[in-house]
Amino acid sequence: INDYKAVGNSRNFTGKVVLVTGSSSGIGEGIVKLFSLLGASVVVTARKAPDVQRVAKECEELSPKKLKPLQVVGDLTKSADINNLIDTTIKTYGKLDVLVNNAGIYPEVNITEPDILRVWDQVMALDLRAVVELIHRAVPHLEKTNGTIIDISSISALSPTKDALVYGTAKAGLDMLSKILALELGPKNIRVNSVK
Repeated sequence: INDYKAVGNSRNFTGKVVLVTGSSSGIGEGIVKLFSLLGASVVVTARKAPDVQRVAKECEELSPKKLKPLQVVGDLTKSADINNLIDTTIKTYGKLDVLVNNAGIYPEVNITEPDILRVWDQVMALDLRAVVELIHRAVPHLEKTNGTIIDISSISALSPTKDALVYGTAKAGLDMLSKILALELGPKNIRVNSVK
């Protein structure tokens, strides 16, 4: 927690609403905690309720004004859950300023695996398709706030590694998606960035 507090005065996100997918562990947990510390109203979302609750509690403790995060449990491979996530965020806060697309999976697999297509579909559904659907649903709200989209990519998008067949391909696709959407959404005052 002291690591987060060290950057507490670097920026001020008071009054901003930040949604971070896959925010119950790892990079997403770190991102949502940092935005909480910087004063944002945050949305903690993932598939497992106990993890979402734990991170939300820690975010509230880090928040300068002890803001209670919105907790949304859901599976981003399901359109109904994506709709619920965006709708609940807007119903609760009335707006969306930042969308961080972090949720993803990285099963190690190679082309000779018997179930390669099942793994391919599973990874693409979460690491790429869900991002497209989330952005599609979020754009009308981000237009109103001159918002920001941050796509969490990976060095695997640039540098091939053994057993990263599907993950690397998905992240390379995510990088291109970010570049295209930066061109498309820039004129609408929505920034789109990919972070590796």
